[in-house]
Amino acid sequence: EPDGEKELSENMFGNQETTTVDYYQGGVAGGGKPSPILEPENASFFIVRTATYRDCSISTARGEWYVQRKYAEAINSAVNGGRQVMIFFTVGDSNHIQGASLVTSTAAYIESADHKYAFKPKTAADVDGAFCYRFRCEWYRTCELPIATALEAAPDLLLPTSATKYCQDMTSKTGEAVMKAVWNSPLCTLYESWTGGDYEDEAMAGADGSKKPPPLGEAILTDFRCPLPSEVAWPTMPGPGFIFGCNSQTMDECLGRGLFGLPAHMRITAAGIRPGSSIFLYNVSEKLIFGIFEALTTAQMNLEPKAFSKNPKAQTSPFPVQILVRISLECPPIHDDDPVLNDILRSRVGGRIGPLTFAQTEALASLIAHQCGALSYMTDYRRGVETGGMTVSAPPIALPPRKIGTM
Repeated sequence: EPDGEKELSENMFGNQETTTVDYYQGGVAGGGKPSPILEPENASFFIVRTATYRDCSISTARGEWYVQRKYAEAINSAVNGGRQVMIFFTVGDSNHIQGASLVTSTAAYIESADHKYAFKPKTAADVDGAFCYRFRCEWYRTCELPIATALEAAPDLLLPTSATKYCQDMTSKTGEAVMKAVWNSPLCTLYESWTGGDYEDEAMAGADGSKKPPPLGEAILTDFRCPLPSEVAWPTMPGPGFIFGCNSQTMDECLGRGLFGLPAHMRITAAGIRPGSSIFLYNVSEKLIFGIFEALTTAQMNLEPKAFSKNPKAQTSPFPVQILVRISLECPPIHDDDPVLNDILRSRVGGRIGPLTFAQTEALASLIAHQCGALSYMTDYRRGVETGGMTVSAPPIALPPRKIGTM
């Protein structure tokens, strides 16, 4: 039997039941700092809507956040009243909660933030004014908790939206429930370097100027990273991505059909995939990761029952958890032993195949786009459009990235 046929089995996907399934089901607490709020009934809770993961990762490193005046007054009222204040963060249309921080100061007006740009309301929530009130905060947990899971724990949770408000308060009871759900969600980073670079602040590098290894495990909570100011990432839809698997015998079928599959036991782990999610394909025979693909559907059972089967009468595929994809960017693959790739995926367990955090997804997409020159081309193209100084045609190998909604 050819080696590829041996590799194309459920074994190549590993037993996900105790690894990536937990990732989307909450899992165990996973260590980290305990919650600083011991008496939730005497605390105040807010959830803010942010524009990007980048904003959150910068906040973890700098220990500060900006809000509009209306919400600064509400936070200050709670702080001045002797109440602890916890802020939860949710990024745009990610459908996830990215973590929690404790407010450690009152919010003060920062004139430079008010006049940094001419504030022009674009949505209903913008009428509350510019984000020019800054408070200090200490992040206690970074995660990727599905909103659906948070709502199961706290049915009365109201989410901030661009059509209503960017900061939403909640009752102590609801806040306690969300807090428990966040602490029950596994730790993850909100930013991963894809350049092999290190921290925004050079002072955080080693004494000899050497780069520190990326944080792992509970070090995530004490070794926060954020991107360099000049760093541009490949446009990636907010939310988790996914690595599917194939071998040399089935890769042509995957690409020809525009169909990727997983064994039945991975149905729950694929539940986070939605149209627009970034998808990658790992060839287990060649040890190569291909991308970037874009999901066109959610994960469904037996979109094509005969796919990946040698039986023409098959009623179900051996890999029935399936999605349809399109090529978003066609690039040379990355080998499994690439050191930057291994840094990005260092926290994965159970093999390459499975869900990725957004930070891993964006970093992997950026690494692939960077190595084929597409990322620098996109940067030049954007600069040319903004300045009007050049006319650049879109590269033929890439489809325009799906437009990512703003706040």
